[in-house]
Amino acid sequence: MKPIEKILEEINLPAAYMRFGSVTHPPYLIYYARGADNYMADDSVYHSEYKYTIEYYFTIKSRENEQEIESILNKNEIVWEKSEDIYIESEDMYLIKYFI
Repeated sequence: MKPIEKILEEINLPAAYMRFGSVTHPPYLIYYARGADNYMADDSVYHSEYKYTIEYYFTIKSRENEQEIESILNKNEIVWEKSEDIYIESEDMYLIKYFI
């Protein structure tokens, strides 16, 4: 698998690991690592699959943006799951999480 940073560069939205260094207005993506699934063989780690969450923040629902994110993940053969739309009242914006 390509590094997650390279995959997210294919999406036409600003993206940052954990946070942006300055104020960024939605829509944008935040991603972070959630650990790894290790596969063992002969008492050692044979292979690791790193897990990430991609958070898509927006103020106006855009099915096109969601389709672009999903299309890029599919193109890169990444298995993903998607959360429901989550409203963040304190920020007056929405969030969708992609678990990869």
